[in-house]
Amino acid sequence: MKKLIGIFAIAGLSVALAGCGNQNTQSDSNAAKNNSEASSSQTTTATNNTSSSESHLDSSLWNNQKNEQLASFMQKWGPTMHQSYEQYDGQNELKVSTGMTYPDGLSKELVEGQSGLIGWAPSGKGDYEYNVVAIYNHDGTEPPLPNRITYFFAFHNGKPVVLVDQSNNGDPDCHPTTNTDLESNFERIATESTK
Repeated sequence: MKKLIGIFAIAGLSVALAGCGNQNTQSDSNAAKNNSEASSSQTTTATNNTSSSESHLDSSLWNNQKNEQLASFMQKWGPTMHQSYEQYDGQNELKVSTGMTYPDGLSKELVEGQSGLIGWAPSGKGDYEYNVVAIYNHDGTEPPLPNRITYFFAFHNGKPVVLVDQSNNGDPDCHPTTNTDLESNFERIATESTK
């Protein structure tokens, strides 16, 4: 009888220990599964954050690097036209010989006779038909005075366009430039990808 109780005790103890071992193995398996899911979740989150920041970087049509490229082009191009251009620096109003100041004057600027279509939008995306990213002006010195050539580098429906205003009396009115060199170089700069 004592032998039988001893055998049952050992068997019961073995079953109990085996159950604990399986529970630990199951816990280890669940822990590994949870760690794997957490790692996968972190990878997904990291991927989503990267995608989000990349799309944030790509959402702008215009940036400082492109602005510098345009400034470099204008410094070379102006002398070929026997003109020197002053750039709106993003802070101080650009005053032209007719008395207009930009970018504030854009609110009075007509585009081919229509008002309210143009405005300052340094990223190239804004609430206007023509979102201006850069302004360059040349004040003429030859009569009739005052005279000026003001270029507005803008995006219209996401596409680069250069508008020019040479008005010297009446309402300021701009229109797309006919200077293909200026237009094609702005388009090249605007559509190049930057890092």
